[in-house]
Amino acid sequence: MKNVNGRLSVLACGLALSLLAGCTASASPVATPTPTPSRLGPAMVQVENSILARPQSGLQQADLVYEYLAEGGITRMTVIYFKPSGSQRIEPVRSARPVTIHLWHAYHGVIFLSGANQKVLDMIAAEHIPSLTEGSDGGVYFARDPSRRAPHNLYTDGDRLAQGVQKYAPRVTYQLPTPGTPVASPAPAVANHIVFDQTNFHRVTYTYSSADTAYSYGTELGPLIDRNTGQPIKPVNVILIQVAHHDAGFTDVLGAPAVDFDLQGTGPADVFTQGHRYPAKWDLTDTEQPLKILGADGKPMHLPAGLTWIHLVDPGTPITVS
Repeated sequence: MKNVNGRLSVLACGLALSLLAGCTASASPVATPTPTPSRLGPAMVQVENSILARPQSGLQQADLVYEYLAEGGITRMTVIYFKPSGSQRIEPVRSARPVTIHLWHAYHGVIFLSGANQKVLDMIAAEHIPSLTEGSDGGVYFARDPSRRAPHNLYTDGDRLAQGVQKYAPRVTYQLPTPGTPVASPAPAVANHIVFDQTNFHRVTYTYSSADTAYSYGTELGPLIDRNTGQPIKPVNVILIQVAHHDAGFTDVLGAPAVDFDLQGTGPADVFTQGHRYPAKWDLTDTEQPLKILGADGKPMHLPAGLTWIHLVDPGTPITVS
């Protein structure tokens, strides 16, 4: 019995010492990091830029547009809305391309599309990428414009996009650069007028307006008009990123070779904003995070708030600036 009492005494002393140590430690609480709040990924809409697709609608209200060669010298756009809303039309919605999948991995949203080549659809399915077409959920995300000819008449709007995003978008935690003004070192060159050939058949011109603090988008046939506003589309920031492309190994429905882009790693870029040109570098080293635009100091550039338009151009594409 004495041994048992002795063991109980030892345990009681140990417990008392543990409690005392716990009380002493609690006097210096350890700070816990605040978790980054998550939010829904964006709506990513495929929009055509052939002559028959013009005038498009709903591009001026976008946050970010990527424009790239589709096939046959025609360009296509992936139009990104981080917080879609409203009843203004967005059209014409067309099919996805291989580069659409690269962009999805960078932004992790919901792709809104008319369809795609079967190989692209297979990739979307295999990678479990949220995508919505005219037939999804009974057709609630799209409608047809009777004033336009198919296939250039499929449209959606901000409220429909928001409905799809609420139901299917993954949650994301990435942070986009806060709005601001690029570092003016070295001093940027004046850039009030910009001309370049994105493809052999698509010449792009931008003319800066200090009154609008934006660039008017012009094409080989005149201004690129947003049907909702009746005005030329006016990006606040225009970015050209030099990215090589290659044959994707299959053809589209018309037999033209499909195109894919080497959109990973880093490469040269040119940023045009507020009537100036800034040499830069694009960075998609981490293909699961948004593309970064780095300034001369190697840090992410802070650009004025407003529509940003990114053109994927061939390496070495001549750019005339005045």
